[in-house]
Amino acid sequence: MKASDFLKTNGTVIRNNSGTGSVVNLRGTNLGGWMLQEGWMSPLGVKDEWTLRETLTNRFGAAKAEELIQTYQNAWLTTKDLDRIKDMGMNVIRVPILYLELMDKQGNWRPDAWNKLDWLVKEAADRGIYTLLDLHGTFGAQNTFDNSGEVNSDPQLWKNTTYQDRTVRLWEGIAAHYKGNPAIAGYDLLNEPDRVGKQQLNQFYDRLYKAIRAIDPDHTIYMEAAWDWNQLNSPSQYGWTNVVYEMHYYAMQGNESSSWAAQNNLINGALQGMRNHQRDWNVPIFVGEFCLFDFNDLWEKFLSEMNASNISWTNWTYKVTANYGNWGYYNNNTNPVPNIYNDSADTIASKWSKFNTENFRANTTFQNLVKKYTSATTPPPSGARSYLVAQANQKIVSADDSGTSPLIANRDAPEDWELFEIINNSDGTISLRSKSNNMYVAADLNEGAKLIARSTVIQQWEKFRRVTLADGNVALLALANNKYVTVDMDNDGVLVANRDAVGGTSEAFSIRLRTW
Repeated sequence: MKASDFLKTNGTVIRNNSGTGSVVNLRGTNLGGWMLQEGWMSPLGVKDEWTLRETLTNRFGAAKAEELIQTYQNAWLTTKDLDRIKDMGMNVIRVPILYLELMDKQGNWRPDAWNKLDWLVKEAADRGIYTLLDLHGTFGAQNTFDNSGEVNSDPQLWKNTTYQDRTVRLWEGIAAHYKGNPAIAGYDLLNEPDRVGKQQLNQFYDRLYKAIRAIDPDHTIYMEAAWDWNQLNSPSQYGWTNVVYEMHYYAMQGNESSSWAAQNNLINGALQGMRNHQRDWNVPIFVGEFCLFDFNDLWEKFLSEMNASNISWTNWTYKVTANYGNWGYYNNNTNPVPNIYNDSADTIASKWSKFNTENFRANTTFQNLVKKYTSATTPPPSGARSYLVAQANQKIVSADDSGTSPLIANRDAPEDWELFEIINNSDGTISLRSKSNNMYVAADLNEGAKLIARSTVIQQWEKFRRVTLADGNVALLALANNKYVTVDMDNDGVLVANRDAVGGTSEAFSIRLRTW
């Protein structure tokens, strides 16, 4: 990657060329289980990574323990995996990191601290993939889960200032090492912080933000509310700039994972919350983790809606040993898990070496589903049903009276009259065919350039040039008269192509894909 690929935020979107170039929507996956194992999805065999490392060290010594962990990591992730991720059209990987990969328990830097990450960052960059560095488990643990590396009921990060100081030094070291590197998408400060009050969390984020900014003024900083928007304050309250706010979405209580209604309610609430905060706080949004289990229609709904709103995302996760729920693009590795208490070092190494992706099953149906939504630059595919939201009044555009009247922005929900097929023409323009009457939308110069779904073929009047705006929305330039389409708020929101330039929200639309 080159300097022009450097990402920074600009309003509600992420752009390359240090925030001044094209909008870049990050769409990819997590490399879960590589630098931090979780027993349900990787061959851990004990309750957490801390127990694993302590047991191996006590049995075989520190050097041999590291050698065994290296054997596992070299199997779990290879350059072939990065090729597969690239082939899925993804442009980002989120890398969950355990602090013990960079520092020892006392907060001293490991002599080999950067070997694995530098290898990954370079190999990913060579494939056009950004790397988001995610501190998944820190000193004392920031939550109660095994994903912090240490299962416990009382995470000590929030009570121990020594652990907090070490976490600050850890991020200072990361910032110093990767300062200026355009392959780094950003710094994800803490994964899923838990058992901490809003004030303490935001104050600690502010401390980390200031420590990083003193060293690296340029890389984007990702801050997680994780589960609840009420855990974060507006970035303006602290003067934070070039930040992204991150959420994780799961519904897994009781039978929720098998309930279509529960998953649909989850994403409906998620989309509303993200769009509200994106707008009100003028901040880009990133969904760092999510899973919608076996409901393919809901995967399509959520991915298409996030894409339409310029919300970046990485699903959890790339691969899992389990065989259920669309948790991974590769799954179902049934090879035996090492018994770290009784197996010899050679046996542990032999067992772990069988967890390369070639020994997993490709979840091809899921892969093919997600591939449709990973392109960060293309408009909705031809044949898809989409709807337009006018930014002037946040109303949905309708082909009124079954298409016999001009298009009008006055609907609250998309039904048949509000759905259009987006046609990608060979000259780079688009056309819209209304579902209401199967006619193409024309900028009808005989009707004052009002947009009407009345044409049976695509000619000049039926073509529009899609122009991406600074906030990620689009304007439509009618080839019929080389004028921009506007929402005429003095005429009930009728759409007409009569503007020489984009003057504001009246000429701005979002095109949202609907596939459910």
